Amino acid sequence: HGCGERGRYSSRSELWVAGHSSKCGRCGMSENQPSLVQVIAEDVAQGRWEVLMDGSLFRSIRGVQSKIELIETPNALASLSRSIKFDRTSNAALRAIAQAAANTDGQTAAQTSERVCLAIAEVLGLLPAVIQRLETDVDAVRLVNNLAANCMRSAELFVTTPGSMDALKASSIKFKLHSFGVINHLSRCPEASKALIAHGFVEDVLYPALDVGDEPLSVEQEATIARGTLALANLTGTGTSTDKCPGANRVALETIVKVLDHAVRGERLATITWLPPAVLYGLRNMTHITANKITLLECGLAPVLTKVLDQWVPETGLPTLELSMESVRNLSREQECIQVLWEAGIVSVLQRLADKLDKQSYSKISHSHTHTDQEHAATVMVLADEARRLVEVLLERHVALCMGQHRRLGAQSPIMVLDDAIVFKILQFAFGTTTGSKGPFYL
Repeated sequence: HGCGERGRYSSRSELWVAGHSSKCGRCGMSENQPSLVQVIAEDVAQGRWEVLMDGSLFRSIRGVQSKIELIETPNALASLSRSIKFDRTSNAALRAIAQAAANTDGQTAAQTSERVCLAIAEVLGLLPAVIQRLETDVDAVRLVNNLAANCMRSAELFVTTPGSMDALKASSIKFKLHSFGVINHLSRCPEASKALIAHGFVEDVLYPALDVGDEPLSVEQEATIARGTLALANLTGTGTSTDKCPGANRVALETIVKVLDHAVRGERLATITWLPPAVLYGLRNMTHITANKITLLECGLAPVLTKVLDQWVPETGLPTLELSMESVRNLSREQECIQVLWEAGIVSVLQRLADKLDKQSYSKISHSHTHTDQEHAATVMVLADEARRLVEVLLERHVALCMGQHRRLGAQSPIMVLDDAIVFKILQFAFGTTTGSKGPFYL
């Protein structure tokens, strides 16, 4: 300062949020104060691990900005990596890093979370140190789960680290819930899924764990079954094959619908924050199986998928939209599924979605300055066309019914020989619920 005074704080509790300005008491000069996480991260970088062991670092990591500040503090991650190797500091370090890798801000923070996780996974020696703790510390499993959930490259780095597969298989016995989360997220990565299959995770881990009866399950058991079933769908079905992905039992399918519903509403289940793409990836594969389709719709999937599409915004990301629309397309191939989708209101949602995507693609094209922007706009246009094609498929039977009543087009239709009361009842069943009690036109 002009008065010679240096900025200082009597305690960390006096620190302000990043970028907040205060004034020197002597000269009134404005100063930008670092955030709490920045100051603590600097302590960690210098080997002062007491702020790690007392939980100060863990508590300071809240929100996207704090995670960026942590990974951008020189030597902070390297110091945390070293501290994992020592019993005295290992758990505290794993908890803090796992917190930084977690996407607690939803899908709008997906890109930032990917950047944070990649920075963590690329720290020299960090993944080998974590793998050494997988069998003994659940926070090590949580860390790998978060890395694989938010960054495909992190998943690849994990499976190529020596000893990772054996350690994960061992941890799936003691820490089943979180280990099955790791397996599920790894199964969405092509390279990682090959490693899982090669190391026998399908036969040795997933099939035995999913052999459950109809007895009531705890919330944690439900989450484990959901993760295992989704992973199995990913590992045994590629999304184009209909003969590899196995059918699932009703308990598993009910749980997956429940998990997707929680993900759409942004609510935690079994202490887990579920993101729609992680659920939809496996669900997309499962909807290639006819038996799965019928059971999923009986378990209430149609209104949940409708909600996913209805609430979609650009910040949510294209993967959610692509996977949910592909699931709808798979379901619509069965005639008995079409009416259920109609009654969930998905037709009107798809119509609005197509208009929304048209506006977004036009805006992207008008303001695109890079090849990436142009590719994004092209993808959005394809999705808009796909939404319209789905509407046509879902309306085929309804259009045919209306054409049957046309004086010229339906002149030869058998429906013309029916009396008005019977036709009225047919319309109620076609355009309303399966009980014929109501319809979109209040027939």
